[in-house]
Amino acid sequence: MRTKLSKGTKKLIAGIISATVVTIAIFLFASSQSSMFNFTHSGVDTMENTIYDLFFKAVTRIDEEENYTNEKVSVSKGYDPNILIVDIDEPSLAKLGNYNEWDRSIHANVVRHLTEGGAAAIGFDILFKNADFGQQKANQMLSVLKRLYPKSSWDTLYSTIKESFDYDSMLVNAVKESGNSISCLMFDDSKSYKHETQWRPISTSERADELGYTSTFRLDQADSANNIEPKDLLDNIFPELAKASAQIGSINAYPDEDGVVRRVSLLYRFPNPELYPEATPHIYSTMSLMTVLHLFHQKAENVIIKMGKYIEIGKPFGIYRDAQGSYHTTYPGFSYPMFRALHNKLKSIESDSDEEAKFIDISSKIIVTRHANDEFTFEIFEGQILTPKLSNTLMSLNIETLKSLGEDEVRDLGANITLKHDDEIDGRFILHDDEEDEDAIISPYILSTVHFFRDSIERIPLERPTHLSMDLDIRYDRTTKKWFSNNIILSDKVIRDIQATPDSTINKLKAGEELRFGNVKRIPIDRSGKFLVNYQGRYNTAEFNRAFQHLSYYDVTKNRLDPGFYQGKIFILGSAAPALFDFVPGPHEENNPAVLIHATIIKNILNDSYIVVLDDRYQKIVIALLAILCMLLGLYLKSYLSIGVSILIAIIYTLVAYLYFEDGLYIGVLRQLIAILATNVMALIVQFYYESREKRFLDNAFKQYISPELIDEMVNNEIMPTLGGEKSNITAYFTDIARFSTFSEKIGDPSRLVELLNEYLTAMTDTLLDNKGTLDKYEGDAIIAFFGAPMPLENHAQSACETAVDMQQKLGELRLKWKNEGDKWPTVVHNMHMRIGINSGDIVTGNMGSTMRKNYTMMGDAVNLAARLESAAKQYGAYIQISEDTQKQLKPGFFIYRSLDTIRVIGKSLPVKTYELLGKVGDSDEQELTKLVETWEKARELYLAMQWDEAIKMFTLCLDLEPHHPDRDPGSNLTPSHVYIKRCEQYKVTPPVAEGEIWDGVFTATEK
Repeated sequence: MRTKLSKGTKKLIAGIISATVVTIAIFLFASSQSSMFNFTHSGVDTMENTIYDLFFKAVTRIDEEENYTNEKVSVSKGYDPNILIVDIDEPSLAKLGNYNEWDRSIHANVVRHLTEGGAAAIGFDILFKNADFGQQKANQMLSVLKRLYPKSSWDTLYSTIKESFDYDSMLVNAVKESGNSISCLMFDDSKSYKHETQWRPISTSERADELGYTSTFRLDQADSANNIEPKDLLDNIFPELAKASAQIGSINAYPDEDGVVRRVSLLYRFPNPELYPEATPHIYSTMSLMTVLHLFHQKAENVIIKMGKYIEIGKPFGIYRDAQGSYHTTYPGFSYPMFRALHNKLKSIESDSDEEAKFIDISSKIIVTRHANDEFTFEIFEGQILTPKLSNTLMSLNIETLKSLGEDEVRDLGANITLKHDDEIDGRFILHDDEEDEDAIISPYILSTVHFFRDSIERIPLERPTHLSMDLDIRYDRTTKKWFSNNIILSDKVIRDIQATPDSTINKLKAGEELRFGNVKRIPIDRSGKFLVNYQGRYNTAEFNRAFQHLSYYDVTKNRLDPGFYQGKIFILGSAAPALFDFVPGPHEENNPAVLIHATIIKNILNDSYIVVLDDRYQKIVIALLAILCMLLGLYLKSYLSIGVSILIAIIYTLVAYLYFEDGLYIGVLRQLIAILATNVMALIVQFYYESREKRFLDNAFKQYISPELIDEMVNNEIMPTLGGEKSNITAYFTDIARFSTFSEKIGDPSRLVELLNEYLTAMTDTLLDNKGTLDKYEGDAIIAFFGAPMPLENHAQSACETAVDMQQKLGELRLKWKNEGDKWPTVVHNMHMRIGINSGDIVTGNMGSTMRKNYTMMGDAVNLAARLESAAKQYGAYIQISEDTQKQLKPGFFIYRSLDTIRVIGKSLPVKTYELLGKVGDSDEQELTKLVETWEKARELYLAMQWDEAIKMFTLCLDLEPHHPDRDPGSNLTPSHVYIKRCEQYKVTPPVAEGEIWDGVFTATEK
């Protein structure tokens, strides 16, 4: 007899099947985050990215906290005074000039001053591709001298002249002498170069040999080395600098597929086995990791790499004895006497004493400088600089003399030098020079440190300040029960290990042995060696709120800061200046300086502040449990209760995930939320099918959102719009107000700015529509449009150019109107200009977007070029720039235009010939513009023939005819003639091609 299942049983079975199907679908089609966001960039991945980024934005928010003055101040949760950015900032660029024109003595001075201040590490996020050691400038100088004084013999002075311009050697020597500089390189692909002869030399094993292997790992140090990304080129560093550096490492930071840099590959293979199958690759790492290895005094050969798990770099701090038996510590600038003072102090402290709640001074700054005639000067705590006489007395003073000195005794040391106790602070002594009436306050620590280094002091280079000790203090927080120090290497675990180490263990160390403290550092990586960056705070906030303190490059190179500020700290040299465009989108903010990525990785490693993703196995268990729970809720609760409880569970889960994220664990969110919602929905459908009592849940739970432009089409056809488009030859049109940020600043009031923009955009849009253009969208002050769609337009290029000229004329009328309105608008508004970029080509137009929202818009490579032409126009001082494809479609005898350049714009490999549209035939200034075009084209012919002096003369004649010359057109900064005159001057010095080669006349743009 067949058993009849009850309605409840059927409903339960159907619910279990539905939940199982949903769960399996999630496992199959929603990618996992356990592989460190190794995404395929599906829609689910994009949404997971968005949640992850939202968590980061929340974690890096600025909290209001009370400082020691009890005033409310904003401070960053991630601030660390031990890692600083030496920033090529805007003031540095303003004072030192265009960065591309800096000589390398500027960087050498930065390294030298940081080293003299006692920096622990100096990491470069600045690339030095090659060096000629002054040869080019010497040749130029010699050429000038020979031309001016042909009868003199200058060749004999070549070496002297070359040495005067040898800034490359200055940098190399400064880096080598510092012993703590980590230089950077970049790995690249061969397709980045146009010709094989350019990239082949930097792709070989010989290239690796030139740079050396001290900063590389062997393949057998990684358990799955084939998973490490191979790179074609080892680029942007020259061998002399690489060999002078303490370490070298890459600064590659590739974004995920959505353009956001969430992770950085810590490992690369070079040479690429695909290019050189017979070569033996090595594993290279990043500048950030090599900086940490330098700080740990860890050899690369001791590193253990477990792909998909971690990179093990050993314990962070230690002491060792060299081959001669002398003791050292592993952290740069942390002297062995400092370690002994720390160890002795820790031995005398009880873990719960009142003293531990205070700051405990361990050591003080001691800097020695050796001068000629065997004289020395010491700089010690409180900024004291001892005279050579007192310094030499200090070196000869015996520690036993201090111990035997009575409290009230004044001991004569000879040479009019006396020694006595310091009456103000117990344990300190005063050396007094009766002749000079000079005092030197010393302590037993200072004296013992000087004695420890006595032999090496006598061998230090002349006039080079050398650190024997740094300011060091520790503090025990009884609330957290942890030790803290002003030195980043002394973590709580390191200090406790030092405290627990008996003297006998230290004294038993043999030559060549070391003793390490702290936990073994294991840096989490995914299967391909990528590291998930745990960003610390934001850059785009008040300066005192940033995660890292920024020092101006100018201040450091000019030695304007107190060198004592540098001691024991880590410095990353790079730029956060907008002018240098070294910004990348991060999960926490859109414009994040790339230099902060490397600083953040160093901080992550030193502080063990990692972001780890929950293993996929555990995520699947969580998903299954949530699915079962929400399926039962959907089956046995009323619909509105089921929905409410499921939403509450989703909210609670998201909050729990966020709390874990704050502690460095991302447990995944989207797949879990999908499981919660999808299984609940499926259960409600099952319940509706069997009970027929609830309303249709899905119809009310989800809605479609579409743009207003498609409402008529939807209504008329009684269908929802679908995605898609049609390709046709039309013209793309971009406009933008020049220097719009200046308007925002000068006007100030947002409501007045909106009023101005509305008037401007209304006038420009009316002009556009009158010429049969189609408005695509507004982006702030920019207008994006196209001609030839949705309705075909036979002369779309002609209409676009007519619109451009009409818009410029309309803007002139608006400027006059605004000027006549008196003081209503600032002068910058009276001088408003706009740039226009126009390009014709195959463009796809149609309903594009998502199923939730779509717009009638355009897409294609020709669109991107139009946008580039608009932005590139500012480099020439042009206001309407059109492509050759547009120019070819114009009616002859209708417009006045001139050839502007053959340019390779950013993002394009093929050059594009462009023109500047000046006006229409028949305009009042037709005669002047025609004369300008005639003179200009002659100048361009001379320019392309590389006849620089003759070209300069012709372009100079053009200046008087330029319609937008700054002297005649307020608001304009330069003209194409200015640009070409400057370019010719540069090409006179550095020709675009070698002598005898044919120049194609292409100019490669370096900015958008």
